[in-house]
Amino acid sequence: MRPPTVPLYVWWAVAIVSVVAFMAVYVPMMPNRRLRIRVSCAPVAMAVVAVLSGLAKGIELEVLLPLYSAAVLALVLGVLGHGREMREKTQDIVAHGNRAENKLSSGVLSQLAISIVVLLCAAIWFASKSL
Repeated sequence: MRPPTVPLYVWWAVAIVSVVAFMAVYVPMMPNRRLRIRVSCAPVAMAVVAVLSGLAKGIELEVLLPLYSAAVLALVLGVLGHGREMREKTQDIVAHGNRAENKLSSGVLSQLAISIVVLLCAAIWFASKSL
């Protein structure tokens, strides 16, 4: 089964929506301004890495944008519904540093792993049209 042809402007829209969703989910979890700024820079850093990798390997935007969007959305869907736990863990890390009690629950880790695998498989399927 071949993936549908999705125009590039749709992938741009999906990428923008995924970044907005990332900001809406992660920024409110951060307990202070410094961490909110650092988390806000994550999608930009991911985009820079994607573009530089794409340029180095000659990968087109039709391949990069689905993969980028899937990676950002996977991070969003991976913690969706676990905002309270994420907020508490982050506040504890800020207050006491990294320690064993700060580890994420198996539910969050499982949800994150599943969302990453599912969305990146879907992105690879969509990107395979351009390969």
